[in-house]
Amino acid sequence: MLFNALAAFGAGALASCIGAVPAFVMTGLITIVGAIAGMAGFDTIAFGTVFGPHIAFAGAVAATAYAAKKGYIEAGAAVGTPLAPLGKPDVLVVGGLFGVIGWVIGTFAVPAVFGGLIPFGTDAPGMTVVISGIIARLVFGKRGLASGTKGAVTGAQSMLIAVVFSLMVGGTGLALNAVNPEIMGSYNLIIFGIAAFTLIFPGTPGWHQIGIISAYAVMIALGAGMTGFAVVAFAVVAGVASAFLCDLEGYLINTDVDSHIDGPGFAICLMTIVLNVVASVL
Repeated sequence: MLFNALAAFGAGALASCIGAVPAFVMTGLITIVGAIAGMAGFDTIAFGTVFGPHIAFAGAVAATAYAAKKGYIEAGAAVGTPLAPLGKPDVLVVGGLFGVIGWVIGTFAVPAVFGGLIPFGTDAPGMTVVISGIIARLVFGKRGLASGTKGAVTGAQSMLIAVVFSLMVGGTGLALNAVNPEIMGSYNLIIFGIAAFTLIFPGTPGWHQIGIISAYAVMIALGAGMTGFAVVAFAVVAGVASAFLCDLEGYLINTDVDSHIDGPGFAICLMTIVLNVVASVL
């Protein structure tokens, strides 16, 4: 346990050096390679004490908020900013400390509540990223928890992306299941990894909250005996709902703010609970 905590500290510091979003891109790359190749233990790297989002991404998010509070950078919500060039060791220490906090929350607290006290499980990394972001906002932020500006909750392009990407995930899932049903056990991780890695391309919208949830919906639908259009429709409904929840979170607490609370993580953890409830009655 001590070694895991030390590893989490190092991962938070590493992610702070390269930036929260670049660290998340690495999560995606490792997930793609590991899930497709069936590498034993890949999840220890992609979702554990190296590039686990609840450790690395969350640690770097907190470090970015801290750097803004100290005046080292201007924007505390600019989570794509590499922080090593600042030459401020205290920033990396904060990233490391929040890496440890993320490890504790994700390893012990979230599973104890969801799947423990509450019978339906959730996505522990996603839930932890949100909790860690809230803690960082309360500790380092100056503008309060809520968003400073109000606009439209969502937009036509956001919903269109959710529909077409979910169609892609649903159709691809059916095709893969026809060729090799065994790969479907990791389908949500493969799609999540692809979505995370596409963030390496400038201007690409984040869609991992759509991808992982629509893929999980495909897995549930196939497991319940659904076929064809029903599988794709279920994936689209789940993907669109996840996209809307992400946009709603941004509208309420992540617009014109001085730290980042992750909308995709918010949507993923909530929709995972919803899909687990649905799966229990199918």
